[in-house]
Amino acid sequence: MSSESVIYHSDDLLCRLHIDGAMEVTKSGPLYVFRILSGSQVCLMKLDAEVKNSENCWFWWPNQEGERGQLSEIHKGLESLENKTRGLSIIYPVSASCRTIIMGDDKGGIILSAMPDEKGRISQITVKSKNSERVEFLVKTGRSCWILTQYQGGREEALKWMSKIIDKVKWPVLDIPEPSGRFLLQVGLIGPDYDCMVPVEKGFLVLEDIAAVMKKHLGKNNWLHVFGYAHGHDLLYPDYRPSGFLGGPERLKDAIRAVHRKGQKVSFYLNLRIADKSLVENDFELQNSVFLDSLGKQVEERAHDRDFYVMNPDCESWQNRIVQEARRLVELGADGLELNYRGQKALMVPLGEQWGDGIRKIITRIRDLGVKVWYRGGTDIYPADWLELSKEELLLDEEGEMFSGCVIGEFDPRLYMTLVPGRPYLLPLSRSEILKLDDTVIMKDLENIMGGLFIYNEEYMERIDMILQRAAEEQAAVEEAAVKEELATARAVVDEIDSAAEKDESSDLSDENATIEPTES
Repeated sequence: MSSESVIYHSDDLLCRLHIDGAMEVTKSGPLYVFRILSGSQVCLMKLDAEVKNSENCWFWWPNQEGERGQLSEIHKGLESLENKTRGLSIIYPVSASCRTIIMGDDKGGIILSAMPDEKGRISQITVKSKNSERVEFLVKTGRSCWILTQYQGGREEALKWMSKIIDKVKWPVLDIPEPSGRFLLQVGLIGPDYDCMVPVEKGFLVLEDIAAVMKKHLGKNNWLHVFGYAHGHDLLYPDYRPSGFLGGPERLKDAIRAVHRKGQKVSFYLNLRIADKSLVENDFELQNSVFLDSLGKQVEERAHDRDFYVMNPDCESWQNRIVQEARRLVELGADGLELNYRGQKALMVPLGEQWGDGIRKIITRIRDLGVKVWYRGGTDIYPADWLELSKEELLLDEEGEMFSGCVIGEFDPRLYMTLVPGRPYLLPLSRSEILKLDDTVIMKDLENIMGGLFIYNEEYMERIDMILQRAAEEQAAVEEAAVKEELATARAVVDEIDSAAEKDESSDLSDENATIEPTES
């Protein structure tokens, strides 16, 4: 393998790889392992595909948890974008966290994959297409380790081959967390505009009423997730002191105990991404934790007519503040915390810079407090107890950076599920039909059937009664079908054993009735 090589050639597809930068290559059986030795400089790799048969040639790339489609259709997808000349890009950490591209036809293909980087160094992948017969995947990356291999067969065989690679090389694999539950129900007590319809005499104790409905329909060991509970909901992030209007810390503590008595667990929302601008400007340590753009300017974001700074999770002062807020909730009895880094657009973090390392540290520090962690805002090898799969909504900025959704193919998260095995996922009930691996652990998010945030109002209790009843019925149907399938499999095994026994018995009888011919001495 050289800096420019033909890496796959069939009657239907031709693939070339060009690497612009210093590298070190080793070969182990069918694998080529090469290290980019660019130091602080950015290295460019180009994966070029020439499509000879439009019906057979396909791709899989790491947009969100995976986007899969026909190579010949990429040009048409890009044509629908205003920025078609610049192509379409995904940038770590929002979506390109596991940097793997698979291309192939009905006979086989190639896998180009970078090992997940525990430091979270930034890479960018851009796809361009001049016409339906030519496609380019451009990878900008710093110092990193990549694997190149061919496989035989179709898409399923590609995933199986990738699993074998993970077992063979020193691939970072996280410990598999214990199962956390089957269902999660959300409730917002205070809305983004600070409106609140929770009865004053109840306050936080409405959580007990909600937990009672959960126990009635779902049984025990489910999650009640609470947002909009704090003094500073969308106002003074990161001030997460329980709202005095809802009864303050003591009433929240009583409410959590009541939820536990109903056999349910409670989690709370924390935003890792933003902090109120006025709060930061009066806190010298937090001022040094604001994310800076390529020109050294502080990054700001506006939401709900309020101004926020975007915070850098790798800064210790910001980590300390988030952990401080988390500890307060844990002391009140919280069982889990949502750590949210989802924002309005992708951050243009400088290529090669460490980014995910800070988020990993925050997750680890909070898990060390004795609670479960739900991470939201970009899939990676984060040590969270469960991850939320990406949104369906199509969002991309004026530079062509993907934030969510699929443009050139269909969402297929089995790519990420293969690359980071054993991760449990939170999945909205409306998306339960997505493709997944057989051993994938799913927790169902019982979302608002009316859409939008699930805010407490006069219809909330009636609405969740209907949603939870439907979820319980669907779960019962799934379990019944699984039992029937197991019984059918067991019957088939018994029938096979009986059939084999009958054949043996028939053979024995024929031996007994056989004529014994005398032999000469």
